[in-house]
Amino acid sequence: MVDLSELFAFCDLHSSRWFLWGVSIERPMYFDRQGFPIPGDDEMPPVLKWAELGEDLDYRRVAYDDLPDGSYLSTVWLGLDHGWCGLPRLFETMRFCDDKDVDWIEGPDGTRRMTTGHEPHDFPDPVTGELVEQLRYTTEEEALAMHHEIVRRLRLTLGH
Repeated sequence: MVDLSELFAFCDLHSSRWFLWGVSIERPMYFDRQGFPIPGDDEMPPVLKWAELGEDLDYRRVAYDDLPDGSYLSTVWLGLDHGWCGLPRLFETMRFCDDKDVDWIEGPDGTRRMTTGHEPHDFPDPVTGELVEQLRYTTEEEALAMHHEIVRRLRLTLGH
């Protein structure tokens, strides 16, 4: 088995450095579901703790709903800050087609990887009404509320 801890430590070190108006600033990159930065220590840097949390589907999944047209809406904890220069964006909602047509390939180590399927579908942003492929949020409460509103609107639109 390959030890990736040095690679993760390298990525963690460099991804947590931000440049704002030409000035380098330090900003946490990895957050738990409650919005607190994931601390690191000598034995385990934040990126490894974040990866460990991300392996748990129950921790990662905030909400999931099947829709009448066979697609589904999924809201997940990302844990990696996608806010770039504003508030951290730690959660994401996306709509996908069903997974009946998913193709899998098996790697040399026996792991399986998805190659096709789960194509994203547009859905209306409840705030602006424009079609989007994803929405990102700062808090779990905001993510869950928006997920439920999107599901409600999609079910009305799709006739269920």
